Amino acid sequence: MNQADRILMVFTGGTIASRLHKQALQLGAGPYAILDLVPEERPQFDIIEPLSVLSENMTPEMYRALFSAIANHFSPQKHRAILIAHGTDTLAYSAQLGHVFLSWLTVPVVFFGSNKPVQDPQSDARGNFKSAIALTYQVNRGVYVVSRAKDRRTYVHHAPLVESADSDTDSFSSFGNRIAGRISKGKFQPSDGFVLQKPFKGGKALMSALKKLHNLPVSETVLCLPAVPSNRYDDYIISSPRFNAILIQAHHSGTANALSEDNPYSVLFLKKLSDSFGKCVYLAPIMSEKTLYATNKALLDHGVVPIWNRPFEAAWAILIACSWLNKDPKDYI
Repeated sequence: MNQADRILMVFTGGTIASRLHKQALQLGAGPYAILDLVPEERPQFDIIEPLSVLSENMTPEMYRALFSAIANHFSPQKHRAILIAHGTDTLAYSAQLGHVFLSWLTVPVVFFGSNKPVQDPQSDARGNFKSAIALTYQVNRGVYVVSRAKDRRTYVHHAPLVESADSDTDSFSSFGNRIAGRISKGKFQPSDGFVLQKPFKGGKALMSALKKLHNLPVSETVLCLPAVPSNRYDDYIISSPRFNAILIQAHHSGTANALSEDNPYSVLFLKKLSDSFGKCVYLAPIMSEKTLYATNKALLDHGVVPIWNRPFEAAWAILIACSWLNKDPKDYI
């Protein structure tokens, strides 16, 4: 048997580790019950639990602790894969960070969660866990998300393309509908035109730098602002040292308000204000093959930086990783 025959199993909390108590989901005594849901011939696991948190409560420091723990415990001589059990609310964000920091590894990394606690008869925890294990035997590398959708099919998403679950269906989606494939009866069925995603540029060096980072810098986060019509940008403390990057979540056409530099509802106003504090404004998602509108062209002409052809969650992951490690995001986008 290959010496690297174990799986590094990472528990983080979330619904998959929760129980129903007084009509509300809360974290249970431990997530290990899921290990009893797979057959006796299950793989051998090395288990770590760097976090135990409902995923909506994730903070920058928790992300640092999570990926540092994975880096410190993973051994290519022991482990043939990494499985990460995670709450579904912010799983897409964590998977995007997983692509940044872990996609250079020569083993598959698979995120999975569940929409109901393990003990619920309608939980998809067992199916998602088994599908995640099955995928590790059928792909050689890459970072993925495995999840059963509302249509009861189990889909595989490339981590750099995954988008947050829909609030109605609880189903994840892939940017541009570029789903990696499906798991059916334990077999991975790649989508037509399946292409293994390239490792994130410079990811190995970024992971090495993160391992050495025992405390996050003051600029630990990214200010994310949706391009909703009522947003007044003079209501935000742009001078805060907690962030260097401001990310505008564009409309589906890649647009945002661009009335004038004097109008507080305009991103042009925000850009001018941010310039005075030496901060950069980014825009995502925005597609390079789409014809620009006068509005997003004006934003780009004034120096707002587009993060082309990536979901919002991917843009966030790149910016926050660069904030932690004092890197220029323009080198990675």
